[in-house]
Amino acid sequence: YPQPTSPGLLNNLVYSQHTYINGDQGDARIDYNISDSDRMFGRYSQSSYTNPTINTGAPLLYNGFANYPTHTGMLDWVHNVGPALVNEARVGVNYVFINNGSATNTVPANFAQSVGIPDVPSAFLPSMSLSGGNVSSFGTSDIYQLFADTTIQAGDSVILTMGTHTMHFGFQAMRYRLDTFYSGNNGRAGTILFNGQYTAGPAPGTKAGNGSGLAEADFLLGLPDEVQGGINGGTWGQRSSYFAAFYQDDWRVTPNLTLNLGLRWEVHTPWVEVHNRQANFDLVTGQESIAGQNGASRALYNQYNGITNFQPRVGFAFTPGGGKTVIRAGYTLSNYLEGTGTNLRLPLNPPFAVEHDNLYTGTAYNVLPGSTLDQGFIPFVSSAGDQFHSATLRVWDPFVRPAVSNQWNVVIERQLSNASTISAAYVGERSTHLMVPMPYFQKYMAPNGAVSGTWYLAGNQALLSDIGNISGTASIGNADYDALQIMLNQRLSDGLQFQANYTYSKCMTNNQGYYGQGGQAGQSNWYYQNLYDAAAEWGPCDYDATNILTGNFIYDLPFGRGRRFGKSMNKVLDAFVGGWKVAGIVSLHTGFAMTITASDASNTLSRGARADCIAPADVLGAQNSPKGGYQWFSPDGFAQPADGTFGSCGVGTVRGPGLAELDGSVSKDFNITESQHIELRGEFVNLTNTPILNSPTRGVGTNLGLLQSAQGERNVQLALKYMF
Repeated sequence: YPQPTSPGLLNNLVYSQHTYINGDQGDARIDYNISDSDRMFGRYSQSSYTNPTINTGAPLLYNGFANYPTHTGMLDWVHNVGPALVNEARVGVNYVFINNGSATNTVPANFAQSVGIPDVPSAFLPSMSLSGGNVSSFGTSDIYQLFADTTIQAGDSVILTMGTHTMHFGFQAMRYRLDTFYSGNNGRAGTILFNGQYTAGPAPGTKAGNGSGLAEADFLLGLPDEVQGGINGGTWGQRSSYFAAFYQDDWRVTPNLTLNLGLRWEVHTPWVEVHNRQANFDLVTGQESIAGQNGASRALYNQYNGITNFQPRVGFAFTPGGGKTVIRAGYTLSNYLEGTGTNLRLPLNPPFAVEHDNLYTGTAYNVLPGSTLDQGFIPFVSSAGDQFHSATLRVWDPFVRPAVSNQWNVVIERQLSNASTISAAYVGERSTHLMVPMPYFQKYMAPNGAVSGTWYLAGNQALLSDIGNISGTASIGNADYDALQIMLNQRLSDGLQFQANYTYSKCMTNNQGYYGQGGQAGQSNWYYQNLYDAAAEWGPCDYDATNILTGNFIYDLPFGRGRRFGKSMNKVLDAFVGGWKVAGIVSLHTGFAMTITASDASNTLSRGARADCIAPADVLGAQNSPKGGYQWFSPDGFAQPADGTFGSCGVGTVRGPGLAELDGSVSKDFNITESQHIELRGEFVNLTNTPILNSPTRGVGTNLGLLQSAQGERNVQLALKYMF
């Protein structure tokens, strides 16, 4: 372990990390005009990127590798049947390969065993994860992943014009091929977690305080609150298809009124594994089903065939009176098979793959956990060779189905001048059947505080007592979005063009999803605090920003030869002061919603524990902290919940920092001849060098509300381009 490079017990080692990106890409395209009625083109593109990470000076932080090759190709044929009928056929293939993980450094390959941690199934030291203390982690879980994903698509579209009707109809088909290896969220080397629950004296009549001690102390004593082991299996392949047909009629009823009337039908087939290497469990009986065996389907969940496979498209555009005002409105229903975390997929179940998880959270103060650090991963091994021992099961609700999105809008646009317009719009969206990660292993807390076993897989108590955890998937999430949008648009006039947009909006949901985290809001917990009370999760989306103002402009400065000022300027002076162009992009928005988290005190194994709100949130903003950085909000309004209770805080109760950014550019063309010129351009990202603040600490502890990081420092780029 390296010696400190500066004094003190904390933050006393400065080390460096470097990375690089090597990229090569190329495209080839052929256009072929077969005849006056037929045109065809084909394109092939490929790229290859490598992006390793190298740590120096801190050996227990491992290196990383990342490789990203891609190949895409498509063929398009347009055939004019006649002046009123055009057919377009298209086929394409996209192949994307992603492979990344941990890489070796100067630490010996047998380091874990040499320091007394046995049975580590990897060359790396497992990740030592400490929560609530001064050290966050060291080592690596060695999350290794390989995604070789191919999408094959084909479609045909016909455009038929008949009088005042322009009709589009056709079909689309896609085949998805996912070939994957994923070591699980615990990684191949695994993770050993410490939260301080064994080194804090209990309050009278309570347990240890659930993380109220010091995680570093638990680590030095070798007392983990959780031990996780990853997957070291092979690659698996899932397949799914998508089919759609559509009809759309754009009908110009009168010169002032156009109707858009259409209907789309589509279906998504469930995911199957190429060799039926996936398993699922009945939510009630706990009975395991193997794909394609004993009457089970290959997908192990049902294909949705229902009313929302039929999707209307309705809209109109109306220009009343003198033609300077346009009213537009539209409604559509869409569905899509929302992605899930790879670690939730059914091929990761026994007997095809096993990920281990031993939870000791809630163990009483001064009582040793089920295993200690010097036992490493030995507790995962059952003497009887039981494949479910300490395993994490993936369980999909059999009624998982594509998400449904209802979208509507009403827009009024007014022409202000020959070059400018203003519009105001109401935009709404209601989404249902969104994918939700379900911690089915969580126990149930009755209104009187009594805790009993999970409701799920309850018909198989022997299985529940043997496994380590359950990661479930269900399409039960909802989200609402409503917004007022105002836009001012100025087309090029007197050398100036600009656009300004203002949005006042509200987004609400009962689950953020694995990929719903929003920018400076950080990363909210993906899980419900109480699996049995989804209504308590309704709150602002992570990406909900009440006010958003954006704008952009391009202005040809009116100085130089042929311009308003200096029309007859001599060429030498014009070379210096004439012909300049400036441009800018302004982005402003208020802060995102944040959820204050805590350690689980409910004794239900909650994965989404929240804090107790004991006073209204006091957002201090950019208030300097003696610890360095900003004390963004006061920690005094929040506390760790009492033992045997859920946190009283709701979702999104505090607002984080907003954004204020100005990007600009200045450029000038130097004409050499009529066909040659040189462009000089300067670009300024974050021109004012305003800090773009990251999220403050959101977990109850010593640094709650502390903000100590930012991004987006001013970046200046200069370019010189010769065009001929």
